[in-house]
Amino acid sequence: MPGWKTIAAVVGAFLLSCAAHAQTGEPWDSLYAAAKKEGKLVVWSSRDVPVNQAVAKLFTKRFPGIELEIFKILPSPAMERLVTERKAGRPGGDIIDPNISFMPLLLDRDLAEVVDYAAFGVPRDEVLFDGRAAVIGHYDLPLGYNTELVKPGELKSWDDLLDPKWRGKIIVESFAYSFGMLAQPQHWGEAKTIAFIEKLLANKPIIITGPTNASEALAGGQGAISVGTYASRNQINRENGAPVDWARVGPIPAQRVVNVAIKGSPHPNAAKLWAAWWTTPEAQKEFYAVQRYGKITGPVLSPRGEEVQKLGLEVVLEPLDVANGIRLLDRASRMITGR
Repeated sequence: MPGWKTIAAVVGAFLLSCAAHAQTGEPWDSLYAAAKKEGKLVVWSSRDVPVNQAVAKLFTKRFPGIELEIFKILPSPAMERLVTERKAGRPGGDIIDPNISFMPLLLDRDLAEVVDYAAFGVPRDEVLFDGRAAVIGHYDLPLGYNTELVKPGELKSWDDLLDPKWRGKIIVESFAYSFGMLAQPQHWGEAKTIAFIEKLLANKPIIITGPTNASEALAGGQGAISVGTYASRNQINRENGAPVDWARVGPIPAQRVVNVAIKGSPHPNAAKLWAAWWTTPEAQKEFYAVQRYGKITGPVLSPRGEEVQKLGLEVVLEPLDVANGIRLLDRASRMITGR
């Protein structure tokens, strides 16, 4: 029979979840009333159009009276446009959704609005940069493999990639997102990561630019194992009949994707409402259903996150020390590409 501490922990987690995502009562009602008066929300998003359309449909059903204008734009051009529009007087977008490596560009220019996410029940670990960003998902990059070229049980750890039998059969994504995260001091560290990359390069991997391109190469049998492919893309390819899967091996590097309400935007309350609502189970469920993304840590887990947690696999999140993270990423990428 479980002890009182266990029972208290379970009940506490349940109550926190209920409080976090009821979406009724204060402060949801007050924020919705203010957002409804604004009547509109302009979202600049790097996500694919279908997932934004699906989530927007749920949002407008829950919060009617707010017109949504969703513009697909990648983070880099979005940042340039925000800076230009700020100089001209006022940003045109209300909210953007980069991964956290872009946050310094927003913070240095005072473009990120502070939101009291705690009031909406967002867990403390998912509120970043003093309330200027809230985690809405993880772009996780576990090892991928082609099920026709890798036998069950052959891939038990990252060190298996150094086996000579995989010489010329490993796809490595050139941006090196995985290695940039693994190289953090609290994980592998820089020295171990650099040594691993050197040994991996000696195994003559196939270098491909871009996680999506690398995923397609894996699905097509160009390589047996992939480093730096998103689990979501491999899962979608698998569901479409490709012989691919993600390896149940840790550590799993994962980028943190956030919502950021733009300071001085035309519809600030609608932006805050959208940002907070994206953290709820309802929005997270749709995010996963459409694009197979979600959270692999925290109280609101995607199905893949639940499996990661059940298996006890280590997750390595994108570092909050963004400058050092970019430095580590750049060093790893230069090694892989030979630049």
